[in-house]
This record gives sequence, structure tokens and C-alpha cells, in this order.
Amino acid sequence: MNYPCLSHFPQFLLVLSLSITSSTSYGYNETDLFSDIPEIVSATRISQNISEAPVSTTVITQELIQASGATDIPELFRLVPGFQVYTPNANKYAVTYHGASGEFPRNLDIRINGRPVYIPLLSTVAWNTLGISIDDIQRIEVVRGSNVPSYGSNALMGAINIITKTPIEQTSHQLTTTVGAQGKKDVTASFSGKANDLYYRVSLGHEGNKGFDFQKDGENVNLGNLHFIFTPSLYDSIDFTVGFNNGVMGIGSGDNLREYQDREHFSHFQYLQWNHIINETHEINTQLYHNYLRLETKSFNASELLNDPGLANLNAQLAFLAATLGSNYPFSSSHVSDFPVFSSAENGSTQTYGAEVQHTYSPNSFFTLASGLGLRYEKATSGVLLGSDSTVDEETYFFFTNAEWKQTDRLSWNAGLMSEFSSITSPATSLRLSSNYKLNDTLILRGAITQAYRTPSLLEENNKSAYIFPEGVPYDFISLPNDELEAEKLNAAELGLFWSLHELNGFIDLKIFQERISNGIDSWFYDGPIDLLSIAQGFRDEVRELRNASNRKSHGFEIQASIKPSKNDLIHFAYSLTKISGIQRRGELARKPDRTYDDSAPRHTGTLLLNHQFTNSLDSSVIFNYMSDVQWRDSSLIESYKTTDFKITKSFPTGHGQKLTTSFLVKNLFDHKYSQFQTKNSYDRRLYLTMKLNF
Repeated sequence: MNYPCLSHFPQFLLVLSLSITSSTSYGYNETDLFSDIPEIVSATRISQNISEAPVSTTVITQELIQASGATDIPELFRLVPGFQVYTPNANKYAVTYHGASGEFPRNLDIRINGRPVYIPLLSTVAWNTLGISIDDIQRIEVVRGSNVPSYGSNALMGAINIITKTPIEQTSHQLTTTVGAQGKKDVTASFSGKANDLYYRVSLGHEGNKGFDFQKDGENVNLGNLHFIFTPSLYDSIDFTVGFNNGVMGIGSGDNLREYQDREHFSHFQYLQWNHIINETHEINTQLYHNYLRLETKSFNASELLNDPGLANLNAQLAFLAATLGSNYPFSSSHVSDFPVFSSAENGSTQTYGAEVQHTYSPNSFFTLASGLGLRYEKATSGVLLGSDSTVDEETYFFFTNAEWKQTDRLSWNAGLMSEFSSITSPATSLRLSSNYKLNDTLILRGAITQAYRTPSLLEENNKSAYIFPEGVPYDFISLPNDELEAEKLNAAELGLFWSLHELNGFIDLKIFQERISNGIDSWFYDGPIDLLSIAQGFRDEVRELRNASNRKSHGFEIQASIKPSKNDLIHFAYSLTKISGIQRRGELARKPDRTYDDSAPRHTGTLLLNHQFTNSLDSSVIFNYMSDVQWRDSSLIESYKTTDFKITKSFPTGHGQKLTTSFLVKNLFDHKYSQFQTKNSYDRRLYLTMKLNF
């Protein structure tokens, strides 16, 4: 399905905005628009005005969050050009940039207040294990493009930094409840206070729903976090955050309920940050953190899955085979015993420890240098994904530096470098060079080139999956590790134009990009070692290993616009045109042909948000979303869809310093049926009611 009106929308947006704006000049600039967040740090680790960032960046403000109609954190990224959000299961979200992803996107670095939450055991982020709710978020900074020179190899395609509300920012207590479609019942509560120089904020929550109809993929999750800020002096600030998340979520695929299972999880984190201002030119930031996650699904005995009580039939066949083949018998035993088999690969535990020190040096208003070093220790245990109950680990040491040089009033330069040294992979150094040129008071031209590397994750280096009886007899080899895996390489270039619309209190940001990924890590299939399944089938069964087997390139265009044509109106627009091509070599087996990337990213994605404030206590939003056809990795072809959401919010004063806010949200207002990732993940019209009490 085509959506031709999007191609003309930038012109329409500008004409519409001008038509509803008076001739009065408000004299605003992009800093005024983001008055509560005048600067960003995620792109270069240096505080910069959004118009002067060296790469394309989107800031999801508190105002956008409230107007968006998002009920879960990942839904907010539909506001970002080039980002796609989809659901392999009702409560399992996937977030990617420029497509080419599947159930577990792996090319984005996700952080919360600067703390990485990337899971080495899964090579992705599990969004429902973060320990925060959407009510905890103050704003989100999104770097649209490789940010390896600042954040490391996980940020190959981009980076997200979720910044939560601090005890200083939240001046009241808050209680929120949401009920609605799919049996959704969410409750969150937060409390803040102060004791001398110590500020604190406590947040607790419960999230639950039943998932899709006729599927067993609901969730039941409890979460909480505690945030302290201690300011012993004017030059020191100490942040300490702890949190947890535990619960159960349904996962699976197929047309039979037996193909779904509950996945239990338990996670917790600790994060300490100390910021010390030495003097006007020197500043030190130190971070320490620890993340823990345990995943578990139900297990079954092998005899149950083989429908062979006591494995009597299998042992009889093994005895016959051993007697027949004699010395040519390929296995270590002619008798096997029962053992537990997990129903899903999402099993195991993982921990990450990290430390980082950054020094920011700014001798004058023209030059700033942010340099530092750090280490990260990851370890994981998973009999399903790693082939044994032994622990595998990795140590990574890294050094980074980013420099900003304002050569003239019009011309500025940014350069970034990240060198990573791993205990299990080869060293990698990533570079970025960019320049901003101010054409006039409203137009800034931006150009950037990046060469970045993504080193293999702990899972990719150690992935081994097989069904092997305790006696060492293999039933089925699924995947084996590859000791020669190399880093993926990205070469990217972008040209951008930032247009400040002072009269409209906003901006338009345009981007043209080209990306090429070589040495991509993907599955390679070949005839595996002899196992029982091969003997039963009469031919060698395939086995998978990860190799540098794919290459792809993409190019396209992005636009984002945020304007406030009046004090009561907000317009946010995000659109991306992406063309992708490439090939994944999958081995020499005829039954596993090579695959192309041609349909792995939607050609068009677009979001338009319109918010109007009728009075100080009443506002409404209309949100349009569109995504064209896409073939996600290991999924069915998903046809294009468009949705319209409507949200209306009313606030009522309930007493001295108290306020009750009620929101009614209709998602997919016109009931256009559509699917995400799998055709059975079908969405129709959904209704939600949210009530929030501030006291």
C-alpha cells in the first residue's frame, strides 16, 4: 500500500503552520522550545545546543511524552524519524533504526541516565525488565546514527539515553492507574522528599495484561526504583539509584497455545555517579554500575517431548545400533538417561559490572574536550544458549575522546574516537568527524562521516545450542560457536540542515544519509556432526554457526519538525524514507538459500502528532502513524498499516496543592485491522483510561 500524501507533507506542514500564526514575532529559538532541556550530551558527551549537535538527534520531551498517547516506553520511539517499533509478542517489544532486524534487535545502545542496559546474554534489550515505568521518564535523547565513538560498539546504528525524573524535579507525590484493552491494569506510585542536602524519590509499580486474544502472551510485572541525590557542596553532586523488576511474560509463536510459555524474569540494578567541578575549566564525572538479570521458562523431560516414557524405545534402538555397528558406533554410550529440556531459548542469568571516568576540559568558549576511560565486565550462564552450565565472561576496556572546536562564529568541528579492547575479540577503534556551518541566523548545515565497529557480543562469541543426553550422546546439534568471528564494520555519511523557526517557536531538521555495513554477523548453515536426529532422518542435519556472512547498504532521507505556532498548540512530525539492499550468505545447503535485505526495512515510516490546549486544564492530541510493508527477519511479510490515535486529558483541582488528571485514549480510532511481526499479532481498536493524582 502506498501513502503518497507523505511525500508532500513537509510543504503542507509549513503552510499550515504559517496560516495559523499571527504576524507577531515571538523571538523564540530552538533553545526556548526546549527550555527545560536546552542542551544535550548523548551525541558527544559534551553539553551542546540541539541545533549544534554534530549528528541528527531527537529529544522526546516531557511535553511530547504526555501528548503522545504511549502506554509503554518503546511506543515513544515512533516519534523518532527512522525508528521502527513492533511486537513479536503482546508484551515483547523490539525497537530498531533503519530496519534489518528481527525478534532481538542488536544495533542500538540503550541507557538509563547513562547506565547501559544492553543484555549480553540476548544481544539486545529486554524492555519489560528495565525497572522503570513511563511515568518515571523526564525526557529521552535519541542519537539517529552511529554513536560508537561516544558510547561503544553496541551503538552501531544509534543510541538512546532515557533520563528519569530526579528527586529535585518532582515536587509532589504521584499516583497513577491505567485500565483498558487486553485487560490492562497498571498502577504506579512515586514519592519524593528532602532531608538537608539529601533529595530522594521512590517509585513503585505493577503492570499487567492478558495479551492478544487466543494467545498466551500476557504479563504480570512488579517494579520499583529508589533515587538519591546528595549535594555536599556547590561543586559536588552524587547520584545513587537502585531498582528491581520481576514478573512473568508470555512468549512464543505459532497457531497453537501449546507453543506459548511463561517466561519468568528477575532483574535488579545499582548505579552510582559522582560529578565534581574542579574549577571553571575542569570537571570530573565518575560512574559505577551493576546490572543483573535472570530468565527462566518451564522445562520438560526429554522423554515427554519424545513421547517415550523412560526412554525405553530410544535405549533399545541405541543398543541395537551399537551391536550392529560395533567399533563404528559413533557415540560414547549405548544407553541414555532422561534430562530436562527448556521450552524456550530465553533461559539463563547474566551480570554486568561497569566503571567509567570522564574528564571534561573547556579552557575557553571555543574549545571543549571530553575524554575518559572505563571497563566493563560481563558474565553469563545458560545451558540453552551457551551449551553448558559453566559461566562465560568477557572483559572490555575502552578509551574515548570527543572534541568540539568552534573555529569561527559560523564554523564548528566535532571529532570523536572510541578504542575498545576485549578479552575475547580483537581491538577496535571507531572514528567520527563532523562539521556544522551556520549559513545565517536560522539555517545550520551539518555534515558527518563515521567509521565504526561492532565487536561480537558475549552470546555471539559463545553461542552453542544442542540437545545432548547426560552420557554425551547428542540428539540434535542446533548451533556451534565460531572462534574466528570478527567485528562488523560500518561506514556512514550524513548531510543535514537544521532550520530554526523563531516565529513558530520550533525547528525543522532534515537529514540525508548513506550507510554500509560489511562483515555483518549472521547465521551460516552447514552439514553438522552426526547426531541421533541425523540417523533417524537418514541424512545429515544442518547446524548453524555465526559468521561474518552479510553485507548491506541503505540510503534515504529523514525529516523531523517540532513547532508551537501558538502557546496552545504543538505539532510534531517525523518521517523517514529508507532504501535498503544487501545479501546474507547462508552457506552451501540447497535448503538454506541466500537471503536479500531488500524488504527488511519499511520504505516509509511517518508520525504526525497534533496537540491543542483548550484551557489550562483541558487538552487533546491526535496521533497519526504509518509504516509501509516490511519483512522482519524470521517473520512473515507484514503489510503496511496506518493508525489514528486520539487522547483527551482533563485536570481537576481536588484540594490544596492536589490535582486529579484523567486521560481517555483511543488507539486505532478507525479500527483498521493490522498486524506486527507475525500475522496473528492482530490489532484493532483499543480503549484506555488513565487517572493520575498529584498531591
